[in-house]
Amino acid sequence: MGEKVRIDERWRIVIPSRFRKGLKPKDELTVEGIGSEIILRKVSREDILKEFNKIKLFVDKELRTLGAESGKHRYGGYKE
Repeated sequence: MGEKVRIDERWRIVIPSRFRKGLKPKDELTVEGIGSEIILRKVSREDILKEFNKIKLFVDKELRTLGAESGKHRYGGYKE
C-alpha cells in the first residue's frame, strides 16, 4: 500500500523518503496516468537515448549533400 501525501497550493507533492532510493535533486521523472492511478518513474539515460533515436528527420535529396558550413551560409544559420 502507498503512503498519503498532500498536494500544496502550488500543485507540488513531497515524495516520502522510503520511495526516494536512487533519486537525487534534479532527476527527471515521467508521470503516467492509468485510470485513477498516477505513476512516477525515474527517467534513465537509456530511455532518453531511445526517445532521441526515434526522432526521424527528413530533408530533400538535394540538401543531403550540403555540409553544415555551406548550409549555414545558404540558409542563414547562426550561432547563439
